[in-house]
Amino acid sequence: FPVVPKAISNKVTHGAKSGLLVVDLRSAEEVRSAFRRLSGRAEELSATLGGIYVQRMHKRGAELLVTAFRDPLFGTMVSCGSGGVLTELIDDVVTERAPVSDALAALMLERLRSRAHATDAKGALPPHPAAAFIARFSELAATAPWKRIVFEVNPVLWARDSAIAVDGLLVVGD
Repeated sequence: FPVVPKAISNKVTHGAKSGLLVVDLRSAEEVRSAFRRLSGRAEELSATLGGIYVQRMHKRGAELLVTAFRDPLFGTMVSCGSGGVLTELIDDVVTERAPVSDALAALMLERLRSRAHATDAKGALPPHPAAAFIARFSELAATAPWKRIVFEVNPVLWARDSAIAVDGLLVVGD
């Protein structure tokens, strides 16, 4: 504890917007109650519930969006930008052809106009944890076997010594 239960359904791509996750639960009873609420909410949405994933809650770090897609002309592309709730509020994304190196990923972070994603209580965050995450993510996306792919991790919590994927979405097709 604390934990975050997330309902899993192939009909719902944004659990938070759909009311299919609960944050900062601190006891087994709170988790049981959340399970009942999430099951009921899935029913209201007519969403088949594939299960409920319980994840440790991470509070520290700036939020970063990391995404990849396969373009028929350019191949696999990887992007980064402000994550979490800022993703839809700030139009600030940088895109490169995957895979990218740690150095290119660090340059991608530097090219972002908004620096809100790159600070914590102590000031500017070093780019290396997030750059390493972006580079490894781009390698994974570039080697995915499907012709069509959209792969999003949002948010990635970026701290001074780590970058942790908190939630993600993978859509594939041939």
